[in-house]
Amino acid sequence: MMLISACEGPMGPPGRDGRDGINGRDGTSTQWFIQDCEIFSKDWIPVNDDLMGNIFEFGFSIPQISKFVVEEGAVVCYLIQKLGNTSVQTPLPYTFYGRDGDYLYSENYTCEIRQGHVNFIVKVSDFNTQAQQPLGCRFRVVIMW
Repeated sequence: MMLISACEGPMGPPGRDGRDGINGRDGTSTQWFIQDCEIFSKDWIPVNDDLMGNIFEFGFSIPQISKFVVEEGAVVCYLIQKLGNTSVQTPLPYTFYGRDGDYLYSENYTCEIRQGHVNFIVKVSDFNTQAQQPLGCRFRVVIMW
């Protein structure tokens, strides 16, 4: 047999009227900032060569990534790819698996975010540590606070 009950005490006094927040008049509204970042193949900087592949990175200064955004907001980064005549935004991290002749490889795209800066990273793993310089890429950074 199952018994369900609820406990309630006396009702307290009503609270203050809340803010309506309509169009940020007397509340706060969400704000955002969008920046596209393009990295050319020659700009990727090799930073590490481990046993599984090569790591490359390139960073951008974005002053809109404030201390408040880092602690209370959100930063979302996308890899922008062309599929035919259409641009597609893929959220990071993103892993691409490919084949070059008889060789299989993967490219893992991610980013690091800190106040005033975003650093894009690609790890190319061909399990032969002969990774080539990554191709150029376009990224989109969306900041919300």
